[in-house]
Amino acid sequence: MRHALFVVFHYPPEASSSGVLRTLKFSRYLADFGWRVTVLTLERKAYEITDERLEAQVPDSVRVVRTAYLNTKRHLAIRGVYPAALAVPDTWIGWFPWAVAAGRRILGEDPVDLVFSTSPHPTAHLIGRALARRARAPHVIDFRDPWHEEPPERGTPAVVAWAAPRLERRVVRSAAHVVTSTTELRDLLHARYADERAEKFTAILNGYDEADFAALPERAPARTDRLVAVHAGNINAEFRDPCPLLEAIARANAEGRLDASKILLRFIGGGPYADAERMRKCVADTGLTGAVEFVPRVPYAEALAALASADLLLLLQASEDTVSLVPAKLYEYLRSMRPVLALVLPGATSEVIARTGGGWLADPRDGAALQKTVVEIYALWQRGELAGRHASMEALRQFDRRRLTGELAAIFDATVDARARRNGIAAGNAGRL
Repeated sequence: MRHALFVVFHYPPEASSSGVLRTLKFSRYLADFGWRVTVLTLERKAYEITDERLEAQVPDSVRVVRTAYLNTKRHLAIRGVYPAALAVPDTWIGWFPWAVAAGRRILGEDPVDLVFSTSPHPTAHLIGRALARRARAPHVIDFRDPWHEEPPERGTPAVVAWAAPRLERRVVRSAAHVVTSTTELRDLLHARYADERAEKFTAILNGYDEADFAALPERAPARTDRLVAVHAGNINAEFRDPCPLLEAIARANAEGRLDASKILLRFIGGGPYADAERMRKCVADTGLTGAVEFVPRVPYAEALAALASADLLLLLQASEDTVSLVPAKLYEYLRSMRPVLALVLPGATSEVIARTGGGWLADPRDGAALQKTVVEIYALWQRGELAGRHASMEALRQFDRRRLTGELAAIFDATVDARARRNGIAAGNAGRL
């Protein structure tokens, strides 16, 4: 089997980001396509949120090498202040020396055919690039989010904003292949590097793992006297704000178009914003105290069970800088075979929902349209017809994680074969000189 070295920050037991599933599933299924994997990542204590049951999904065939690290914000700040130069490209740059040293030991013990790195955090790409050069192996890079925004996001230190495009350019140009998690992000990067071959950029979307759903019920949840809508994951005031939805429900309730006492909005693992003064005020001002429930984060398997027992699933992601992204959890939402209400701006997420017939799209800036959608959903629930508005299983199969891993394996194979052909030609030419 061929051997790939993965350089990743988010890897089990880390559980703060749904992006961890992308790399976990790639490493889990690549053996089915002729690739064994060594994962280079951080010591467990680097992660603030963990899920041991997620780590249990890592197969025995995957070697995981964990290293020491330094978080410049956490370890070098004095009274919360540290030089911005110590956060280039991000605050995990302190992982670089330990990761490169460990990677070199791996290369000496067990040579690799290819190096794969994924971000966030972009420090992983700098490590991957250094190790690929050391191994004289191709480097495939994976962007789950953009490295930087143009113009830079408000509050970005000047040195970080200056360095980001320069470091990205160096990594992209030296990479053998660039993978992205959405077609929009692929197109953005290709436009940014228009002189590179279009074939160098490939979108491999996120997805769901059929094995994760084996124990979940396929049928709709038992009807209760309340419409239960569930949101899993962090909420915030910037682009994952439930308040427009609460305000739409409150207006519809005041107009007699629905009964808010028959609705329960459950937010699982909402994070600090769930307990923020602004959020508490929003709930109180809309009069929905009895209709909103905030519960702590739960392990991944329990979260899936919660999705499967809901009548409706909520997706919140509405900002201009996220229109090219699709939250990884959307695919679990859709595979749960429950209808989805997505408060998003037109973009990558809305395209996935439209392609799968998975639910409703609503721009949270348009209060009237959002209220109309909420009333429609409530009416369907009252008539017992809401459960049938889930995604098409036939359309969802394209997002199966094992199938998507096959796409990555094909890129790996083509990249390594192309490198071998180039080296063979070079060696042949040298022999004729």
